[in-house]
Order: sequence, then structure tokens, then C-alpha cells
Amino acid sequence: MKRKLVALMALLASLSLAQTDSHTVTVNIPSVLQLTLDATDYLFNFGDTSLTGTETVTVGGTPYTKASQAAYYTFLDTATSTQDFAPTSLTGTGGADYGTVTVRTNRAQWTVKIDSISGSLTLGNSRVKVFAEKVSGKGASWTTVPTPITAASPLILFNAGSGGQGRSVYKLYYLFTMDINDDIPLAGINEQITVNLLLTSP
Repeated sequence: MKRKLVALMALLASLSLAQTDSHTVTVNIPSVLQLTLDATDYLFNFGDTSLTGTETVTVGGTPYTKASQAAYYTFLDTATSTQDFAPTSLTGTGGADYGTVTVRTNRAQWTVKIDSISGSLTLGNSRVKVFAEKVSGKGASWTTVPTPITAASPLILFNAGSGGQGRSVYKLYYLFTMDINDDIPLAGINEQITVNLLLTSP
């Protein structure tokens, strides 16, 4: 009897040492939808004298002459209609002839578009053309050729319809169309507009 009592006490003692506890595992994943463009200004300076007039930028497989005084004089001497010019220079790109747009997201579907244009040019905002070229990542460009920024409102530049997660990089080019029939005022023209890009996801 004594042995049974000792065994029972030992069993109860071992049971009294057993305890339970619980804890949680928390997962917090933010929605990431980030758009950056390194270029801050695409400058078309038809009075620039630092260029020879032979410099070009290839956009969509076609070379376009950079805006400069020499190139503009050649245009005045030889043009019969219109000609598209590449920017004289860009600010913020480290010397590149295009802006770099980076999309970083964990969303499968997303769209980059020209959401709005602030300001207006005397010769018309439609003189400004845009072209987006994919470098890496997801999605595809909607601008298969240089397209006037006023072609649609909003104008879709590129998007991913599915599987768009990760990092995508695009080159963003702008061109400006000159017309031989333009009547430029004696004071010249020195204007700018602001193009606002927007990244959205459904």
C-alpha cells in the first residue's frame, strides 16, 4: 500500500509540472506600388550653340537629331513640312539621352500613364511626343511609335496585365515636332509644361 501511495504521489508530482502556453506568429506585408523617374527636365534648346547639329538619339530604331541652333538652321534651310527633334539635353540622367522609369511593386497588375499635363505651349502640347521602351522586368509598352502626349487622356505608356510583381525598368524618350510654317514671335519662345506620371493598380 505504501509503495502504491509513493507511486501515486510521484505521478501527481510529474503531472503538476506539465504546463501549456501559446504565442502568435504575425505576418505583415505592405502593398508596394512605387514609381520613380530620374529625369527632371527634357530640354529642347533650338538656340544651343554647343552642338554641331549632327548629334542624334535613336528612338524606336529611328535616329532623331538633337535640338540645337545648327540643327534648327538646317531645318529652316531644307525643310518643307515637319521634323521631330530629340532633346538637347536631360537633367538628372547622368548624361543619358532618355529618362529611366522604375516600377517596384508586389502587385500582379499595374499601369503607368500620363495622368495630367500642367501648362500649355504656344505651338501646342501635341508637338511633344513620348516613347517608352522596355529595358527589363514585366509589362509592355503601349507606345509602339513616338506618340503625342495628347493622343489620349490619360495616355497609357506601359503596363502589366498579370504577373507584374518585381522590378521593371523602362526608358522614357520625348521628341518635339517643328513645323516649317511656324511663325515664331520676335521675342522667341521660352516655355515649359509639366507632365505628371501616375502608377495605378486595380
